[in-house]
Amino acid sequence: MNREQLDTHAMDEKLKGDVFPPEWDNFLDDDIRAFFDELLKETGQKKSEIIQKANIPRTYGYQLMEGRRRGKRDYYILIAVAMGLDLKKTQRMLAVTRCGGLHPLIKRDASIIFSINHNFDVMRTYEFMCKLGLDPLDDGTEE
Repeated sequence: MNREQLDTHAMDEKLKGDVFPPEWDNFLDDDIRAFFDELLKETGQKKSEIIQKANIPRTYGYQLMEGRRRGKRDYYILIAVAMGLDLKKTQRMLAVTRCGGLHPLIKRDASIIFSINHNFDVMRTYEFMCKLGLDPLDDGTEE
């Protein structure tokens, strides 16, 4: 991916101008497959490991990470937690997958943000959310 480093602040500034930035391709990234490929390259992880850690159905996990299917927001959050992503990359993933970011004033989202900030794994995130009386992240096992 030969793009400039994605910089939200720089793009915000450009969007204040009178015309839409002609170099938008250098800033905007909505290719899910390329996004996940880059993340996997950065972290040195494999799709199979992440899908297993996230506890989502194998075939479905591959389809999500390859952009062939759109999943629920919880699935992408599970993938982010399984990958050990920080909050900034998790929010970027949610934007690229068009799922809506985590909001700290929503209790369930706040618990997920806390979990990410404290490097909880999927199981510990599940337990933490249950302890708070919140619906845990849905991995599709009850369907």
